Amino acid sequence: MKHLKLTMLLAASAALGAGCDGNQTPIADPPPTSQSCVPNRDGIISADEVLIATESAQYLQSPPSVTRTVNGAGTGESGARKWDFATEYADDQDVTVTPTRLGAQWYAPQFTEGQFVVDAGGGLDAIYSKDDRALWLWGTASHVDTPASAKTIVRYPTPVPALRFPIAVGNVDDITVAITGATIAGLPFVGTDRYQITVSDAGRVDVPYVRFSPALKVSTVATRVANPGGATFVRRSLSFVFECFGEVVHIDSALNETNPDFTNAALMRRFRLP
Repeated sequence: MKHLKLTMLLAASAALGAGCDGNQTPIADPPPTSQSCVPNRDGIISADEVLIATESAQYLQSPPSVTRTVNGAGTGESGARKWDFATEYADDQDVTVTPTRLGAQWYAPQFTEGQFVVDAGGGLDAIYSKDDRALWLWGTASHVDTPASAKTIVRYPTPVPALRFPIAVGNVDDITVAITGATIAGLPFVGTDRYQITVSDAGRVDVPYVRFSPALKVSTVATRVANPGGATFVRRSLSFVFECFGEVVHIDSALNETNPDFTNAALMRRFRLP
């Protein structure tokens, strides 16, 4: 059902590393560094190691309706895990993600606490703010508000900590927010969104021509329930985050996947050298 679509929780995280320069480094360990933010590789990501910039970041992304086989569990011992996402696919698409300052959008007056937005796919924007405590998700809205059937606006009464600082193995958040007065694809919506977010492991992440170590694995289960007595929709996601570069790999399950260690990815996005 289109009007109950879950958006990607960490849509903005793909742009967090956009403030880093000088990423043209062949595969090596240690990973790329930059003049503006040099990773110290301590396995803990502080707020000042997550950069928000209104510049573009580039990724390789699987095409729509194409399933990738992935090993999100990785190999090796916990704390020294390795995840290999370095395979190159002929049908990968180049994707550019650019955060935009909140202000001129039609929905901006409804998100006074927001600071910037990122395209969340499906014609939606995700609205965020960032402080020393967290990267906060305030909700989603459609790019346009006309025609009426295209209008979506979901504003949370309290924000969701998409990434809580400092990001470290063992961080756990379980947040449920009520949705009232929302419009999704032109239809009124009442329900709840629940986010279960766990920083579950650390290790080396390989993408084409680059490796990041130690990257942190963030597992997210996003659940939307329509009230009263409506349908439930679940999306599982894996995010691998590295100092200064933000999200270097993002993987989404199919809708209503039940296996926490799912191996079929409905979407896979990976950091790409410019």
